[in-house]
Amino acid sequence: MLLTSASELVRLVPTSTADLDICTSWVDNATAGLTPGSTCTKINTITTTTIVPAPTASTQRAVEKIRIVNIHASASNTVRVELFNGTLAFESLETTLLAGESLAYDGVSGRWSSYNAAGREIAPTQAGGPVHIQSSDVAGASTWTKPTSFIPTLTRVICYGGGGGGGGGASQTGAVVRTGGCGGGGGARHERIYRTSELGATEPFTVGAAGAAGGAGASGADGTAGGVGGTTTFSSALNLISAFGGGGGAFGDNAASARAGGAGGGLAAAGGTGTTSAATGGGPGAPTTPSGGCWASSLATAGTPPVAEYGGGAGGGNTIVPANGVGGGSIMGGAGGGHGGGATVTPALINATAGGGRTAAGGTGGAAGTSGAAPTAGTAGANGNMFRGGEGGGGGGGTITASTNGAAGGAGGSHGGGGGGGGVGSNTGTGGAGGLGGVGAIYIVTW
Repeated sequence: MLLTSASELVRLVPTSTADLDICTSWVDNATAGLTPGSTCTKINTITTTTIVPAPTASTQRAVEKIRIVNIHASASNTVRVELFNGTLAFESLETTLLAGESLAYDGVSGRWSSYNAAGREIAPTQAGGPVHIQSSDVAGASTWTKPTSFIPTLTRVICYGGGGGGGGGASQTGAVVRTGGCGGGGGARHERIYRTSELGATEPFTVGAAGAAGGAGASGADGTAGGVGGTTTFSSALNLISAFGGGGGAFGDNAASARAGGAGGGLAAAGGTGTTSAATGGGPGAPTTPSGGCWASSLATAGTPPVAEYGGGAGGGNTIVPANGVGGGSIMGGAGGGHGGGATVTPALINATAGGGRTAAGGTGGAAGTSGAAPTAGTAGANGNMFRGGEGGGGGGGTITASTNGAAGGAGGSHGGGGGGGGVGSNTGTGGAGGLGGVGAIYIVTW
């Protein structure tokens, strides 16, 4: 920063009375040679103040250092540094200093740097400014606060709805078909970029809860269906963004009936809970092959559910035989849970299936439990992250051994994975409980 006339100076324009300490230094280049100079100023009023005075005639003043410190104990102060030529003001920088923060200018590099109250530099992004990230994968309501330590331009919000719970397995003896619980559907992924100026100083957000695990069937009884995953939201009115949860898996029963997994959550509605027919995914939908932000409908068959992209994958269903389908995958959203182990009328065991993963193929998530005299639980699906949803939990193993419980389905991974279905039990044993759906998540990135 170079002042080349007797009318050019540098001034500071504060916006609050929060106390500021300002120290500056410079070097004058005149006919007599080089002469250093400096000044320190205290400001606690909303007054435009000269912090580097103009040089004398026939002198060039090179500004070497400027340091501005907010020494107030609690209040912030938004400051603007201007180059003033006697007529016009040209903004060099405007930023908000929180209590204890400081701003420094280096004349050699021409760079402004910000420092926190501990004196550590607030690292810039590649675009030249700081970045603020707030995230949560804990279900419930909270509040985002717009950062004030810098002037933000854009805010990116990424939401994952909660995964649906897996259905509980049935329990029975005798010459009847008995089925494990169906898998829960995955939660959708939805994102949006805002101009930060269009958002309030604070904005509400809610992380969708995990869909409840379906209850285990008592001795000789059906299980219960899994619960629907909660909706993750940010802001309100025209700024509202929502990612809906996956549907719950159908319960395991003691009848020869086909049943469906929970459908995947969408961007406009939650996925449907499985019944004796295919469950419809949350809108906006597509007829058979989801794409974009669309969900995946579930199947009341042993087929692999269609892969979703940003919507949730569907949980595994079963045929009348029964034959069990795997959990459906989602490229970006939460995947569906696997199906619990069942038994034919003979009786003979039907193995549990794996949960869906983050690929176009089904059944690549949480592993299925083993069926037999000592059935094992399904494996939980892997947790998701900022870029990919959670995997579906594997179905629990079933049994036809008297007085033995079926095994529980695996929980869905956080970021919207569907829970696996529970396996069948044998009287007087109970069925296996369904797996809990994965909780939703939110990321709010401001720069």
